[in-house]
Amino acid sequence: MNFCPDCKNCLYALEEGETAGFKCRKCPYIRAISHDNPLVYEHNLREDTAIRLAANPYLKDDPTLQHFKTIQCPTQGCTSNDVVGYKLSVQNLVWLYQCTVCNATWKQASRRS
Repeated sequence: MNFCPDCKNCLYALEEGETAGFKCRKCPYIRAISHDNPLVYEHNLREDTAIRLAANPYLKDDPTLQHFKTIQCPTQGCTSNDVVGYKLSVQNLVWLYQCTVCNATWKQASRRS
């Protein structure tokens, strides 16, 4: 987000013919986009937010979720064979698991036959 250096209001994108830039709504300030820096907007996602949003430390306490006694916790040093799991994505058959001992959370795609 860009702000006007004069009145501190938010600048909005402006496109007139071949020229593009940012214009202030309150004052006559205009900043042209230069050829050496044509970037207008960039949004980088650095993590898989599906796990962060779906996983919480209380999943293991939910009595409606299925417990798997045959899946080993991948955390080094944890010897638990009791994990809670549910389908994170039905279309892609992705499961989200949480260890009931150390709260480790991981996802795994289902194996297809």
